[in-house]
Amino acid sequence: MPKVQLPPGCYGFDCKDGTKYTARKPGGTIEVSDQHAKSINEGQFGDTGLVSAKGALSFGTRKGRLCPSCNTIWNVWTKVCHKCDVETTEV
Repeated sequence: MPKVQLPPGCYGFDCKDGTKYTARKPGGTIEVSDQHAKSINEGQFGDTGLVSAKGALSFGTRKGRLCPSCNTIWNVWTKVCHKCDVETTEV
């Protein structure tokens, strides 16, 4: 099922066929049917980019680098922490 990231402050929406989608918190993520995803993407809010049911693209690597200051794990190519400006170590 496609996922939709709701705008800040939005708890969900009601479809024309009576289906209601509600997130656990405002601005959260909800899963919608394929039919509703198509309608969202082709509707006025999908055209403007306010709401999209196209999904997100992400990837990961087997290794990472740890910032010893803030304990954040970054991608393997991140030699310096973006938050603390401290050199990272391979994990």
